[in-house]
Amino acid sequence: MRKAQTRLAYVMLLVGWLPVAALAQPLLTGEVYSLKAQDIIVPLTTNWKASISMMVEEGRQVQPGDVVVEFDGSKAALELEQQREAARAQDAITERDLAKLEKEFVQASYAVQLARVELDLAEMRAGIPRGLIGALEYAEIQLAAEQAVKTLEDTQIQLIDKEESLLERRRRAGLDLQKAEMQEAWWAEMLETFKVEAIQSGYVIHGNHPWNRNKFQEGDSVQTSFKVAQVADTSDLAIRVWVNSVDRPHIEAGAAVSITLDALPGRSISGRLDSISDSGSKRDEWGRAVYFVGRVIFDAGSVPELLPGMSALVEVL
Repeated sequence: MRKAQTRLAYVMLLVGWLPVAALAQPLLTGEVYSLKAQDIIVPLTTNWKASISMMVEEGRQVQPGDVVVEFDGSKAALELEQQREAARAQDAITERDLAKLEKEFVQASYAVQLARVELDLAEMRAGIPRGLIGALEYAEIQLAAEQAVKTLEDTQIQLIDKEESLLERRRRAGLDLQKAEMQEAWWAEMLETFKVEAIQSGYVIHGNHPWNRNKFQEGDSVQTSFKVAQVADTSDLAIRVWVNSVDRPHIEAGAAVSITLDALPGRSISGRLDSISDSGSKRDEWGRAVYFVGRVIFDAGSVPELLPGMSALVEVL
C-alpha cells in the first residue's frame, strides 16, 4: 500500500498535481558577505602572473590608506630602471646628434654669408668697363661673377638641407622623449598597482582560488583578474546562497527564509531571498551540478554579531 502511495505521489509530481508546498523545503548553503566590499584584484602584469609578497592576515581590521596586499614587483622595478637607463642613453645620443647638426647649420649659414660677400665683390669687378682692362682679364672677371652666383645658390641649398635635417632631428627627438616618458610612466604606474591600499575601513577577507577554492595566502602565484582578498564593511551584510538547478524551479525571489549560522548555534534569524541570478554555473568542488547565486537579506536589517565569511544554512519557507 505504501509503495503504491509513493508511486502515486511520484506520478502526481511529474504531472504537476502535487503542490510545491507538499515537497520538502529546500536547504541552501550560503555565506555571509558584505554588500559594501572593496575587492582586491590581481593587477595587470606583462605575463599575466604575479606573486603575493604580503597580505594582511584574515579578519584584521584596516583603515583607509593601510596596505592590504602587496604583489612582487621586482620585475616591474627592474623594467622601470632599464627603461630609465635606456632613456638616459637616448638623451645622450640626441644631444650629440643635435650638437653636430647645429654646428653644421651654423657653418652652412656662414658659408651663405661668405658667398654673398664674394658675389658682391665679383659683381663690382664685373662692372668695370671692357675698355679699361684687357679682354682676357675681363672674361676672367665675368666668369668669376658667374661662379660666385653658382656658389651662393649651392650654399643656400646646403643651408636649407642642414636646416631641414636639424628640424627633423629635433622633431624625432621630441617623439623619442614622449615615447620614453610614456613607457616610464606606464611601468611606474604598473609598479604602483602592485601595492593595494584600503580605500575604506573594514575587515580583511582572503579570497578563494577559483579552481580549487583554497584560501589565498602569501607566496601564492596568482593570475591577473583573480580576486585575492576584499576589505569588507560590516555595516551592510547579506548572505550569498547557491541554489541547485534541481531546486531552482521551486524557489522564487521574495520567498521568506530561516537562517542558521555555525557561529551562532541554536539561533534562527528570519530573512528574505532578495534575488536569484538568471543563469547558473558549475562549482567544480561540489560536482557537476549547476548552481544559481541568490542573495538573502535580513528582516532585522543588520545582525551585529555577524562577520563576512561566516557559513550559513538557509531554509526556504
